[in-house]
Amino acid sequence: GAAGGASLSDILNKVHAGTATATSVLKSVTASLGGKRELPVTRLVDALMDNKPAPEAEAFQYLDPNLHDDTGNRPRDQRKTFKEAIVFVVGSGNYVEYQDLADYARKSATSRNVIYGTTELVTAQQFLAQLSALGKKRFMV
Repeated sequence: GAAGGASLSDILNKVHAGTATATSVLKSVTASLGGKRELPVTRLVDALMDNKPAPEAEAFQYLDPNLHDDTGNRPRDQRKTFKEAIVFVVGSGNYVEYQDLADYARKSATSRNVIYGTTELVTAQQFLAQLSALGKKRFMV
């Protein structure tokens, strides 16, 4: 290299060492958090589609259009599992929920088809603006 300057190989070695350190830190953080976690909407969809016991799924009724006098209170062991779901969020939905549901459907042991809809799909910046407006209304700031 030039006098007083670092050579290209020195710079690349430092970049490689920094990348290895960053990768190690990210792996440690991921391991301490227990790996990738599904979002609440995905956990709910999974519980409902597979009839898994979950506190958030208990409030939902199971209605079978093939049964004439279905009251929606069938025991879990008498319910079918589903391969298709329509998830509709009333209010602000977001791309992260959509992507998490798409990943869930793709990696499922059985093929799943999940359709995601929302009354309003907002960007992160729009979502923060909505939260700010709500905070101002709530606290009269």
